[in-house]
Amino acid sequence: MIWMCALRLTLVCCLVLSCFITPSKAYAGDNALPNTLSVGGGWQELFKNTPYKNGGDLRLEHRWGVSLLSLASDFFQPLDSGFQIHPVIGIETTTRTEVYGFGGLILDFLIGRHIVVSPNFALGYYSQGQGKKLGCPLEFRSTMEAGFRFENEWRLTGYMGHISNAGFGDHNPGVELGGIYIHIPLSP
Repeated sequence: MIWMCALRLTLVCCLVLSCFITPSKAYAGDNALPNTLSVGGGWQELFKNTPYKNGGDLRLEHRWGVSLLSLASDFFQPLDSGFQIHPVIGIETTTRTEVYGFGGLILDFLIGRHIVVSPNFALGYYSQGQGKKLGCPLEFRSTMEAGFRFENEWRLTGYMGHISNAGFGDHNPGVELGGIYIHIPLSP
């Protein structure tokens, strides 16, 4: 039990510290997006009426604004105006005391100035709490987001996602989630 508390504390500390890490302006490019603190809320087990397993979904994430494409090579910099790949780290919990700490990648498709579609993929550690048995502490998350990017770089997006162990566990029931995010810029 103590190691679980230590893991949770470590994840929260990493998330808070990561908010202060910003890429060098030399790598930022002309189309760099700001780092964001993303706060989300929604519901788990969207498509099943299982009161003993469903509940509220709460998320806190740090998303880096630097595009990994232009960071890898100047060759990709022209793509940054319409497509960027960003790292993300976060923690997710539910009203059923489940906890999921993760890291992954977000693919931002920037449609015009204001529309954004962002599929994202993550790998993390899952603690069941009083929630659903997902079969393995190693879990994969795939999420699709779509929403609006305001002039001041704040975003409001809706999300639908799935968490499962991809067959690494004894069983693989998975869980579906949906809700909304508000993305708060941390750097200009």
